[in-house]
Amino acid sequence: MSLFFLAASLLIFHAINKHYDDENGMMNIVINRIVIDALRTMEKGEKYEADIAKLRDEYGSRYVPDRVEYIDVMRYDVTKEQLSQDPYGYQIICPVSGSDGKITGFLMITYFSKDKEYTVHMVAVILLVSYIAAVSVVIMLYRLMVRPFNALSEYPEKIAKGRLTDGMPQNSSGLFKKYIWGMNMLNDEMNLKDKNINAMEKEKQTMIISIAHGIKTPLSNIKLYAEAIERGIYHDNKTPDKKDAETAAKIKTNVEKVELLVKEIMKSSADAGSAHTPVISTFYLKELMDAIKAEYCARMELLHIPFETICQNDPLICSDKDGLFKIISQLLDNAVKYGSGLGISMHMGRQDEDVIISVKNKGSVLSEEETAYVFKSFWRGSNASGKEGQGIGLYVARKIAEKLGGDIFMKSDAEEETTEVTLIVPVDVNV
Repeated sequence: MSLFFLAASLLIFHAINKHYDDENGMMNIVINRIVIDALRTMEKGEKYEADIAKLRDEYGSRYVPDRVEYIDVMRYDVTKEQLSQDPYGYQIICPVSGSDGKITGFLMITYFSKDKEYTVHMVAVILLVSYIAAVSVVIMLYRLMVRPFNALSEYPEKIAKGRLTDGMPQNSSGLFKKYIWGMNMLNDEMNLKDKNINAMEKEKQTMIISIAHGIKTPLSNIKLYAEAIERGIYHDNKTPDKKDAETAAKIKTNVEKVELLVKEIMKSSADAGSAHTPVISTFYLKELMDAIKAEYCARMELLHIPFETICQNDPLICSDKDGLFKIISQLLDNAVKYGSGLGISMHMGRQDEDVIISVKNKGSVLSEEETAYVFKSFWRGSNASGKEGQGIGLYVARKIAEKLGGDIFMKSDAEEETTEVTLIVPVDVNV
């Protein structure tokens, strides 16, 4: 912007100078008139004095010089004031010759050009005021619009990835109030739909698993009956009939096929909810830490929960940054939900060829018997009473960790009333 104003100033001042230079034609006519009048007067032996008032009446004050003086060539008593120029004006020195052709003196014609001086000053003031106003407007727009919008630009991506837990913060200026309200409404609606989908998914999987388990018992019985027929147990002489044995073998074969299908259904049902596709990239561990802090520090402060974050080193790792963020978010959300609010700590660092990330919180702990089941799908512990959830968060977190070649462990300390969940993933993931 400064360069623009500098270029504009140069162009404007150039145009002003050109405008006044274009007036030289008429000025030359006036100067020629003055020189001719001076020669005629001096030929008569009289001293020449220009009648400025008469010339202005005749040609207009714009083209008539402000001062005309004759300087005798034989005298050198011209003062410094006589030769001084106005910074916005100019002087013209015209030689005056006698009848013999010798120069007898000079006419010093001076234009002060006060209107040019005024124009230049006014233009300079206008440009300066315009520059200051433009800079002020740019700064104001940056503070009121650009900076707040840059801060809000990352939230649509967070909403799309389900990473926005507490909604968008309200903008103090109010310029984006309606936008923030709309995005928060969208986030609430998506969270509600996710909860409904999870609940429906739980019911669907529970039903599928129940049906699958229900099918397994009659299948086992059918298989036993087929084996009995194949061996001829139902005959009085206990001798198998060849045709019956062939039919029973076919029944057993089909039963085994159905059993395989039931196993596949149960496996697919158990794996539902962990359909995360890793996107591997290279990044520093501190980048992941900064992303977590940006998401949770303000939230912890709002909830008055002490939140400690330690990144022991900053290795360059090759892994799924978004997948790791989802895992850690789940661990921190659980720490907030099931903790006592007395403190949460998160540690990150590299150890040998692995990245170790742990989340520790204070609060009611689960027994050793229960911690063995926390990573099962749709399982909820004894401390989940009255708290929202479907029991799939830690299950999905472990599935993502396994896809990255890692694992998650939980350790509870009943004496200190602390729960620590540790994530271990390789520094270099090959998926």
